Amino acid sequence: MLKRLKVDNIRSYEQLDLSFKSGVTVVSGVNGSGKSSLLEACFTGLFGSKTLDKDFVLSDIITKGASKASISLEFEQNGHDYSVEQSFRNDPEKGRASNTKSVFTKDGEIIFDQAIRTYEAVTSLLNMDEEAYRNCVYIRQGEIDVLINSKPKDRQKMIDGLLQLGKLEEYRERASSARVGVGRHQRDNERRIKEVAGEIKLIEDTDPGGRLAALRTRSGEIDNEVSSLNEKRDRTRSLIDEVTKKISELNELSGRKQSVQQQIKDLTDRKSQSYVSIDSLSKDIHAHKELLESKQARVSEIESQLNADSKNVESLVAKLDGEERSLRDSLSDLKSKKAVYEKDLLNMGQSVKDLEKQAKSIEDAVKDVESKIKGVHSEIGNHKVRIEELEGERKNVVSKIVSLGFSLEKLENIDEVLDLVNDQQKRFHGREAELKVKISELKTRLERSKQLLAAGKCPTCGQDLKGSCVEESTVYDNETVGKLETELSELKIKQAEAEARVNKVRLARGCKSEIDTVVRGIDSAKEAIERDNKRIEEYGLRLKEDGLKIKELLSGKESLEKSLDETKSKVLQMRQEEESVQKEHSMFLGSLGLAREMQKTIGEFEKINSEIRQMNDKIKSIQEMVSLFDGQIGEKKESLEEIEDKIGKFNKTELESLSRDYGFAFGKINLEIDRLKLEKDDVMKKAGMAENDRVRLSDLKKNLNILKNRAEYLNAVYSDAENLESMYMRIRAQLRSSNIQTLDRLINEIFSFMYSNNAYSHVMLDADYNLTVFEKDGTALEPKLLSGGERALFNLVLRCAIYRLLSLGTSSHDGAGLPPLIMDEPTVFLDRGHVHQLIKLIDMMRDIGVAQILIVSHDESLIDSADHVFAVEKDPVTNNSTIYAR
Repeated sequence: MLKRLKVDNIRSYEQLDLSFKSGVTVVSGVNGSGKSSLLEACFTGLFGSKTLDKDFVLSDIITKGASKASISLEFEQNGHDYSVEQSFRNDPEKGRASNTKSVFTKDGEIIFDQAIRTYEAVTSLLNMDEEAYRNCVYIRQGEIDVLINSKPKDRQKMIDGLLQLGKLEEYRERASSARVGVGRHQRDNERRIKEVAGEIKLIEDTDPGGRLAALRTRSGEIDNEVSSLNEKRDRTRSLIDEVTKKISELNELSGRKQSVQQQIKDLTDRKSQSYVSIDSLSKDIHAHKELLESKQARVSEIESQLNADSKNVESLVAKLDGEERSLRDSLSDLKSKKAVYEKDLLNMGQSVKDLEKQAKSIEDAVKDVESKIKGVHSEIGNHKVRIEELEGERKNVVSKIVSLGFSLEKLENIDEVLDLVNDQQKRFHGREAELKVKISELKTRLERSKQLLAAGKCPTCGQDLKGSCVEESTVYDNETVGKLETELSELKIKQAEAEARVNKVRLARGCKSEIDTVVRGIDSAKEAIERDNKRIEEYGLRLKEDGLKIKELLSGKESLEKSLDETKSKVLQMRQEEESVQKEHSMFLGSLGLAREMQKTIGEFEKINSEIRQMNDKIKSIQEMVSLFDGQIGEKKESLEEIEDKIGKFNKTELESLSRDYGFAFGKINLEIDRLKLEKDDVMKKAGMAENDRVRLSDLKKNLNILKNRAEYLNAVYSDAENLESMYMRIRAQLRSSNIQTLDRLINEIFSFMYSNNAYSHVMLDADYNLTVFEKDGTALEPKLLSGGERALFNLVLRCAIYRLLSLGTSSHDGAGLPPLIMDEPTVFLDRGHVHQLIKLIDMMRDIGVAQILIVSHDESLIDSADHVFAVEKDPVTNNSTIYAR
């Protein structure tokens, strides 16, 4: 039983805290106020995002613009208090949302805090998933006839799932899979036994024990030979090391000799390079002196041009620089002022053009409005002509209605009249079928009686049939057939009259539709005329406003043209002043350039003299280094003579010959050792293989015994799996047959209660879950062929019967241990009469013990049957829904 619902930012509910009680609860309100969102929040609270259809995403249930949302649902089941808390995070810009928290508690203790585990806990507790919940206890808006239109196979799957019969099929499939798997293991085991036995035979034929003993003997012999060769190799290696040491010493002395010779050569080259550097520096000194003389001549030339002394060059540059800056600033000011006036000149010229364009645009708009006014007058004339045509059509249709015997007032209830004549025609059709069946049965019985009477005596007892009950019943049956055929003829006449009435009423209903269409056309034309008159008034006001705007624009244009002439005169004057200042600035700029060149050249004199002094010092340093090189070359030549004396003590040819001989002997010994090692490796490998074969033979014999034992075990398991599969199939078939009988009985109980005064007699649910409705005259109908209201009500009957069947399967009392029966807008397809039948159904479900019934509806007629009533309202400004008890 639902106890409490709390939501934040779900659909149109910013915040909601609602408590539920036992009994019938009705939530009322206008369409779009948020009633269905309340049930959707309960549904999503239980099952999380599993409740979403494929056409929706999680962000669709979150209030628009909200970044967070939550649902908390508390309910009671089997004496325990449970709660499910679902929290969501939303990105309004991307339209993406995720389930960030899903907590399931029992009696205040947290059991699971993961979405998948919470979903599994709820489905296990309720013995149904979200699909079964919709099919049994939660009748959603727009799904009122889902069960009727569904295929029998889907209907069977849903009911079997609710009653856990699907588990039996799941167990049978598991047993079948186990049987198939065991059979596969049996075949694999038999194949393995054959393979192991064959391998044992092959290994025994090779005698692994004898091979192993011979190979171990040969391994010992090889070890002795290798030990002797290692001693010879050690002696040879010692002689090789002694010769190698002497050759290494000789090579070292030769290397030192080459190194000293290279050092002497390097020092000699560096001495020669030093003499080259001295010559290069002398030439550079001469070039610097010539450069100094040319720069002194240039300074004298600039002094004569400027008529100034080079000694006062700093003050001259400062004076010329100040006068140049003053002229440059004056020139910049003139340019800025001229630019402002030129910009004003451009702006005023553009403004004059803009005013001309605006005036022209308004004049064009005036012409366009005048054209539109003419067009609107033409449309008004067309609408008036159309009204006259429609009035003529209306008179023709009214004449047609009168000729059919109806008036406009009678057409208001034409649909009810059509339902009545259709019902009468159906009754005639049913009575006709009933009479034909009775006449056929009587004629068959008469034929049988005629044959008996023709025989004269009863073939069994031999008594005379004349004057017996057979003869009397034959006379009675003949009279009855005559009466029934007369009634059938009269009925056919009535049926033809009824068909004519139906056609007549259908024609009248078509005329009503034509009248409605004509009236709507007249009203539409009148509304169009009224709109066109308003448009003409608006166009007139617009023409007056445009005339005033044109006068204002022309006045502004004249004023701007006067200002434009004044600004042109000022710009011309500014340009003349700028040209004069520009000439004077160019003259001062040339003198400043010469003064700065003289200043720079004088500053370079000291730099050139400094470089000449540095080059003279460098020549002295190089001359000292040449003396040092001479001393080092003498020392290196003395060291070279000592090294050549030591080299003469060694015979290099003899040493190299000994090294080759010892190396050849050493390599030969190594080759023999390697050969023996390879032979031993091969022997040890073969010995290992023989040992492996011996161990393998023992393991194979043990494995063969295990495989034989396993074969016996698999045979027993296969037999058990076969028996288990057969048992589950048998139990499932028995339970399904029992459920069909019980569900058929429950459907007919509720159906009889709902349709006690109607044209239907009973419903049949066959073994394949096909549903058939029978009229009282015996006519069979498919539920989907019923009218909209009848179909909706029949679906409610079927849902309630499934609910009762489920309660019988879960508890000893109807309704106990199940979620509340929930209906979302159940009256959408029902008329007044069917709504009263729905109220009877709700009362019956309450009377049989359904603990809690929750209904959402905009139909106020359901409120009288409620124990608790809530009203939902939506704020038109904020779109937020609120709920309160009535």
